[in-house]
Amino acid sequence: MKIWLGVFVILFPATVFSWNALGHRLIAQIAYDQMSSHAKQTFDSYNHALDKVYKPQTWVNSAVWLDTLRHQDINWFATMHYIDIPFSDDGSALPFPQDVNALWAIERSRHLLLNKYATSFDKGIALRILIHVVGDIHQPLHAVTKISAELPKGDRGGNLVLLDDNPVAKNLHSYWDKGAGLLGTKNYNETQIEKRAAKIEKRWPCKQLDLDSTPAQWANESHILAIKRVYKLPVDEHYQINAQKISEKRIAIAGCRLGALLNKIDENTTALALKGRGSRRYSRS
Repeated sequence: MKIWLGVFVILFPATVFSWNALGHRLIAQIAYDQMSSHAKQTFDSYNHALDKVYKPQTWVNSAVWLDTLRHQDINWFATMHYIDIPFSDDGSALPFPQDVNALWAIERSRHLLLNKYATSFDKGIALRILIHVVGDIHQPLHAVTKISAELPKGDRGGNLVLLDDNPVAKNLHSYWDKGAGLLGTKNYNETQIEKRAAKIEKRWPCKQLDLDSTPAQWANESHILAIKRVYKLPVDEHYQINAQKISEKRIAIAGCRLGALLNKIDENTTALALKGRGSRRYSRS
């Protein structure tokens, strides 16, 4: 992994998680539904390039791989799950977001997937990170930290906002990871995920969503949603209904954008490969 290890350095450990396993799998399925046949073939091969080192993963299950590393106490990639864009209600001084963050991870993964010198194994790792982190950045609390006099270093994306007697979760971040109860805890098989993803796609068709924006704009959307909607407590029945609607739309748009991004990467690498073969064909020896 020479190229990969040169790109991704050892990072600081963290305990912030993201959409639960079902959320990430739904995003991966929606993305796959939008991908071209050629893109599916390309990225399926990269995903399975990791099979000899890690437990083989289907496309849908590969979306959860990055979180499983933390269960194994591997924290190299921890801060790539989020970007702590700060805000404050009480005029507290705002720190800068961490240098290695979700936007950094998306850009480095994209760059590596376009690198003709990278191995299939390296591209497999980049792909799994991209699938996961694009999902993460669409969870509103993965693009924010609330700064206050009581919490000058921030509330860790709502992890320190405790919810009393809430049946969904004990803190605000976990509440949104579970889609305000929308995602539940049931272990869905891949056929069930395909059906549930199809229902979401019907309610939120990709053609009606903004797919041309940049990852920085995705993070900004999440940040604004967090300030305007997520932190507007208390977490009551009305809050939960709205939170579930927001969560479903964010899952839909994350999948649509991921699919569009992977199609574009595949188109670019294919075009470069064809150009390279053409120039070699007509070059003089």
